[in-house]
Amino acid sequence: MKSEFDTLLSAFVSKKLSEPLREILASNKGAVVIDFKDIDDFSPQFGDYLLSEPEEKLEELKQAIYEYNQTLKELDLEVRIRNLPENFHILIRQIRSKHIGKMVQVSGLIKVAVSVKPVAVSINFECQSCGHITKVEQKEKTIKTPQICPNCGRKGRFKIVEKKLVDTQRIVLEEAPEDLEGGAQPEHIDVMLKKDLVDPKFERNIIPGNKVTVTGIITESPIFYPSGKKSNTSDIIINASFIEAVEQGFEEIEITHDEEAAIKELSRDKMIYTKFRNSIAPNIFGYDNIKDAIVLQLFGGVRKAASAGNSVIRGDIHILLVGDPGTSKSSLLKYVVGIAPKARYVTGTGSSAAGLTATIIKDEATRSYILEAGALPLTNKGLLMIDEIDKMNKDDRVAMHESLEQQTISISKANIHATLISQTSVLAAANPKLSRFNLFDQVSSQIDLPPTLINRFDLIFILKDKPDKETDRLVSDRILEANRDINKNKPEIDSNLFKKYIAYSKQNIHPKLSIEAMKVIQEFYLNLRSQYSNEGEGVKPIPISARQLEAMVRLSEGSAKVRLSNIVTVDDAKRAVDLTMDYLSEVGFDRSTGEFDIDRVMTGLSSSQRNTALTIKSILRAELENLPEGSMVSVTKMYENADKVGISKTSVDNALSILKKEGEIFEPKLNFYRLL
Repeated sequence: MKSEFDTLLSAFVSKKLSEPLREILASNKGAVVIDFKDIDDFSPQFGDYLLSEPEEKLEELKQAIYEYNQTLKELDLEVRIRNLPENFHILIRQIRSKHIGKMVQVSGLIKVAVSVKPVAVSINFECQSCGHITKVEQKEKTIKTPQICPNCGRKGRFKIVEKKLVDTQRIVLEEAPEDLEGGAQPEHIDVMLKKDLVDPKFERNIIPGNKVTVTGIITESPIFYPSGKKSNTSDIIINASFIEAVEQGFEEIEITHDEEAAIKELSRDKMIYTKFRNSIAPNIFGYDNIKDAIVLQLFGGVRKAASAGNSVIRGDIHILLVGDPGTSKSSLLKYVVGIAPKARYVTGTGSSAAGLTATIIKDEATRSYILEAGALPLTNKGLLMIDEIDKMNKDDRVAMHESLEQQTISISKANIHATLISQTSVLAAANPKLSRFNLFDQVSSQIDLPPTLINRFDLIFILKDKPDKETDRLVSDRILEANRDINKNKPEIDSNLFKKYIAYSKQNIHPKLSIEAMKVIQEFYLNLRSQYSNEGEGVKPIPISARQLEAMVRLSEGSAKVRLSNIVTVDDAKRAVDLTMDYLSEVGFDRSTGEFDIDRVMTGLSSSQRNTALTIKSILRAELENLPEGSMVSVTKMYENADKVGISKTSVDNALSILKKEGEIFEPKLNFYRLL
């Protein structure tokens, strides 16, 4: 006589699974995925049966499917459950021994994904005495062999004649930052994936750094001592029934027909740029040019790769914010995390080269070395916010150079040679060395960052805290209003629509420069460079370089993407030119000479500083020519000669420091110099 569960089981298979099973037969898939909501809708009691003894009841469900259609048995079909009821969603840190044998749903970030390996689930052993074949199920980490032959009863030797192997992969799931309270350390748990869950089609879901939801059965895993003995303590693992991505890149974000219609309607709004600008950190007053730039960064330019060769031009836009304390840099960065389709926030004080790029770790289970990706490759095709980038260790910052320009991360350690893709836009913030920014000094000398890293940013903005009666009143109004009612200053575009708008643009829009737009950018570039002649002696200032030219192209492409246009127009080009001019006026303008000089950013030395250094070197050479070989010149003598040509003592000291750094002179004795 059939039990109540058996009756429900047969009815569920015939009524709810007939169509999915037909599709599986047609496509030759290896699993049927059942939404638990469908089970609950069919019969809450049937759902309770499944959740009470999940491993046993799922096996019975699988056998019922085989009885329904014998062909499915040949496919070795798996039954997978997703979307459990809310009360079965638990945090990793809440898992206890009482959950062993129960089905739960957990979410977290994939910390490590070990390579796929075959594991024996059953082995056929042949008795060497009588030739009898004994099948032994394998459920432990070590091979289990028969002790006595069931046919001849001898404790003979056994030979493996056949193995049934399935592909398995172990991942380490770590609690997401938003699930932590206070300064709690994230907990982690091992998750075992088998069969179809490790197929290439699932590869995108199990990349380290992805946020995923796992439905599975909690199982204990024995711990073995080095001697081979089993410990009384066990590890807890999850045997996954289903895994799906939660945090998606822009390619995987699903957009409905209604949402697509809303996106297209919004793109036709004449105030589209203003609306997007006002939707970025609305509680922060001002910074319109910075918010405009962030909007263009979110949409990005177009990556160009030559059909032959390795010629690639990046499309991602990098922005650096340098500002006085209390100018809302961190708030801007954190707000952008919530609207970008794929984004991460890190701080320079808590980041290392390994954490940002990649590192090699030893997997204790397999005793092999595996690659663990850092924040830059994990945010591939997304946006990485780096706060307090100037607080990073000097050696750690060097590791970012390749990623920001070549958009790859190369690593060669422990016999692992890999190149990770990091097509990631970077929005970084830094504080001046002396807390307050000095407009008369170079950016590079005021931030603890090397010029080689600074000049990889397409735009650099200065956030100054200057007392101004009207501005201070508006800022205080905005802050007080936000404290009174956090929802008062709402974004003009809902964050969900903002995110889907960006994703839709990145998926479908790939603008090209029009001839008219090219002329606008080219004329600005050539006109600015032509203002400075190469006549006369000394080092001439370079107002703009090819780096800024490429940056303007990326910005103009991002401007076209905002309108969902595949053509970069004159207005897009002008918008890029205006932002570039804002940037150059702030950090590329030498107020001592009244000229634009991009070397202030790219090399950390302005042309006037280089000319002063060359003059001091000439003075030193002239003095040494009148002295015996091996002589030195005192700094006092150099002060006297420099004063005759209008160079101050401070400028002499700076010039001597530059010449020593570049290996032109050396100081054998304190305040005495010679040429190298």
